[in-house]
Amino acid sequence: MTAAPDPVRSWIDGYADGACSGNPGPGGWAYRVEWPSGVEEASGGTPYTTNNRMELTAVAEALSAFAARRGGADGLRLHVDAQNVIGWLARGWKRRANLDLFPPIDRLLEGLGNAVELVHVRGHGTCAGNNRVDALAVAAARAAGARSSG
Repeated sequence: MTAAPDPVRSWIDGYADGACSGNPGPGGWAYRVEWPSGVEEASGGTPYTTNNRMELTAVAEALSAFAARRGGADGLRLHVDAQNVIGWLARGWKRRANLDLFPPIDRLLEGLGNAVELVHVRGHGTCAGNNRVDALAVAAARAAGARSSG
């Protein structure tokens, strides 16, 4: 018999975003997790990719970072500005591209169970966390583009 997961007692805010200059083109991803003990951020880029691929990569990286460090009663409220990401991951939308990215994300979501909430936020709006990961993703995309042209 499998034990029921611990109930979430403390929600931690996280943010994930992807960016692409051209679509396809140089792209970047970023995440931010606001742990009680401090903020964790990471970003990366690829010289030739799509925006959806970077959005999904950002979510995968955020979930992985959270899973590696979370306490048993912690939950992640992951804010994203891409409605399609929420549709693919939580609403059963048909997945037609980037099919290699979904299995690891699905495994993370399954392992975390009720400890993850995907929350839509308006991009380029008033959400400081989302604006921060957008800036990090854009910078990573620019750096990836400079590496590929230089």
